[in-house]
Amino acid sequence: MMFRGILFWALVPALFFLVPVSAGAQETVFTKSMQQMVGEDYLYAIDFLFFSRLAEGELRLTETDQPNIYRAELVGRTLGIASWLTGNRTQTYTSLMELTPDGSLRSIEHDAQIVKRKWGKWKNRIRRHLYDYEQGTVLEEKFKEEVFHSRKEREIPEGSQPVDMLTAFYNLRSGVYGPLVRGAQFLIPTYSGKGFVDIEINVLTTEQQAKQSYFPSHGLLISANVDPEIFETGGGGLYFWLNTKGIPERGIVEDVIGMGDVRGSLDVEEL
Repeated sequence: MMFRGILFWALVPALFFLVPVSAGAQETVFTKSMQQMVGEDYLYAIDFLFFSRLAEGELRLTETDQPNIYRAELVGRTLGIASWLTGNRTQTYTSLMELTPDGSLRSIEHDAQIVKRKWGKWKNRIRRHLYDYEQGTVLEEKFKEEVFHSRKEREIPEGSQPVDMLTAFYNLRSGVYGPLVRGAQFLIPTYSGKGFVDIEINVLTTEQQAKQSYFPSHGLLISANVDPEIFETGGGGLYFWLNTKGIPERGIVEDVIGMGDVRGSLDVEEL
């Protein structure tokens, strides 16, 4: 369980939402078009306590062969002794997303897959969410060793358009939910195993950022609150920091069960 939490930390780059494009007189506005983001591929090292690089995470965005359909992938893998202890565990999150006429993305399909070796045999678990906005439903399917296991359908609450976490990630970066400036707050509808919930985002003020000793005083610091099950945390709290070039360089997942606070940083070769 302890090292399993490290892999979930590989999700943190998926919450590092922001890259700057233009600056105002007093605040930097962090937005980027979909075409500007296509081709991004970032690698992150994961540390905790006194240990370094026990896991890594990779985040990338590509176009598909279909017009206005994009694929986002987040891959987490343990390294070294952590890999040995977790059975060469790899966790992959994949989203298919459609770019709509108003410039926002909506989810088509989101897969969460865990592959690991246990007692000499490879285990494969998949949880799939299929979004049907016309019918107003989200279909959740589960597979074990590529064999269908269960299915349930949920009705989307009236007036809501939930998206998976990776779709939310790119919508936030492109300014769909509003300008990303200090003091801004956002509630992003999403779907999890618990049903329909919100991802809470807060852009910290200068004074709030100064109280966080792990992060520099410059750049921009963001806090997020997500479903605790995603990272196996006590409360679902996250912090992530953008350097002066707008690159998501540092982050903390608070209170990971069995590990405490876990830190992530962009690979030096990415800077």
